[in-house]
Amino acid sequence: MIRTLTFSLLSGLLLAAAAPADARGDRDQRHLREAAAQGQVVPLGKLIADVRSRPPYSEMSFLGGPQFDAERMIYKLKFMDGSQVVVVYVDARTGRIVGRNP
Repeated sequence: MIRTLTFSLLSGLLLAAAAPADARGDRDQRHLREAAAQGQVVPLGKLIADVRSRPPYSEMSFLGGPQFDAERMIYKLKFMDGSQVVVVYVDARTGRIVGRNP
């Protein structure tokens, strides 16, 4: 009985914790769609192709799954350079690379 109750409480807490992240992701996607419809951002496919055409990224594998930060209007793109993941930050409005890690 206690085991079932503990499991139920933990499940509820996990679901509650996941909800804000899902809501934020939905809000970011909605903001991105609105900005794209108004021509305020570079289309994602063009943006990825542009970055992939530039050295040193042209020599790396694109890992997919881009992330978008609606507040900063920045895409986070992941590439694989040998055995190291390289994260590239790209301004969604201009397509300009604004950062990299590492």
